Amino acid sequence: MTVTPDSPSELNRRTVLRRAAAAGLLAAPAAGILAACASTDTSGDTGDKGSSSESNPFGVDASKPVEAVVFDGGFGQDYAKYYASSYEKKYAGSKVGIVWSKEIQTDLQPRFAGNNPPDVINNSSPKTLGIDVLVANSQVVDLTELFESPSVDDPKVKVKDTLLAGVIDEGLYNDKPYTLNAAFTVYGFFHDATLFAAKGWTVPKTWEEFLTLAENAKKEGIAAFTHQGKYPWYMNNVIIDWVWKTGGKSAVVAIDNLEPNAWKAPAVVTVIDKIKEMLDKGYVQPGAAQLDHTTTQQAVIDGKALFIPCGTWLEGEMAKTLKPDTKLEVTAQWSLTASDASPYGTIRAAAGEGWIVPSGGKNKSGGLEFLRLMLSKDNARKFAELTKSLPVVKGAAEGLTGSSQFTSANKALAEAGTNIVSTKFGGWYPDLYKAFEGAISNLMSGKGGSAEFTDAMQKAADKIAADPNVKKQKRTN
Repeated sequence: MTVTPDSPSELNRRTVLRRAAAAGLLAAPAAGILAACASTDTSGDTGDKGSSSESNPFGVDASKPVEAVVFDGGFGQDYAKYYASSYEKKYAGSKVGIVWSKEIQTDLQPRFAGNNPPDVINNSSPKTLGIDVLVANSQVVDLTELFESPSVDDPKVKVKDTLLAGVIDEGLYNDKPYTLNAAFTVYGFFHDATLFAAKGWTVPKTWEEFLTLAENAKKEGIAAFTHQGKYPWYMNNVIIDWVWKTGGKSAVVAIDNLEPNAWKAPAVVTVIDKIKEMLDKGYVQPGAAQLDHTTTQQAVIDGKALFIPCGTWLEGEMAKTLKPDTKLEVTAQWSLTASDASPYGTIRAAAGEGWIVPSGGKNKSGGLEFLRLMLSKDNARKFAELTKSLPVVKGAAEGLTGSSQFTSANKALAEAGTNIVSTKFGGWYPDLYKAFEGAISNLMSGKGGSAEFTDAMQKAADKIAADPNVKKQKRTN
């Protein structure tokens, strides 16, 4: 298969998620987490850098080391090690030290509080640093300099012009780029195509087809659906995407814009009622609400569950436990009603896997250069090879033949066309997102249905809408 994610039809798909609020790659920022202890002292790299040139636009001192903190998650470690080797190859006197983290926010909050952040951070994990707080405290670098710098492969071309359309926009905060999102992720329902072929089953496209399949699977002791219970943001995607499908884009825009009774709209009620039906009929893996992500993902690999919501880091994250004949594939969520406002095939996709450069790092120039080298075609292509995910550099994955997941993700994108889901409230209003996760956990644990869910969410949204201390954002597209 030839992958050409920079084709014109692909470019329109990048009008999504400026700051991701989902998953291993897209976790909602926690506002206030640094506020109590943050300092605006950004006395890290004080300007004692070397002279700038076309090949060294940030004036990197080749003798200074670079410290990178990288999320140890679904993409594995090899790609980041390759980035480090690329940097060290160019700057032979330097050394890139990688610190691996399972929870970026937890591990780095004390370092920001102590004005001792690393030089570059892969701000991705179930708990990420809130860009809003970092920006407010002048603790993160505006990446305009990076995007305006000469690209590695052709100094006559700026870095910004090597990226897929929309990639820079997705890292904007207050209309300035503070995050480089380096991976293009497709989200949806994942299944093992090998199991489906063996059983003669087909992936459902409608709710009725799902119910029939779920009943057949139940008779064989297989749960039709599971989820990463301890991390409710995975179900965030499921719910919001189904709201978009059922009620149309306007239903999600209303939620993002804190419109009155947006959470009590018919589309939201329908979605929660359907999920409750799955739970009540025993189609969801028992105990999933208390399990972690790898345990429930393994259930799909082991044939104990049919579908799980995730992003295209799944194959890399579960690489060590995949069976030789496992063929993970991702498809769009099935339609819920015959009158859905958005067609089957509507899917969520976005540039994610954010990277930031702290302003207080000891080698800020090195941090910027690390990102610039990341965006070379060689590094971007190696990322695709090692993680089985699409990079954000134009043409970097061209000609690669991917796995079943890689192939299915591109097929899903092609079928979606312009029907791409995006949402904003998780990044704009962290307290609302926190309430959303709580409501999801209650729902998936069997604590109430649509009335309880919509009441809780509308109450949380109304509180934020009425709070004069919360800066309001307005979504127009």
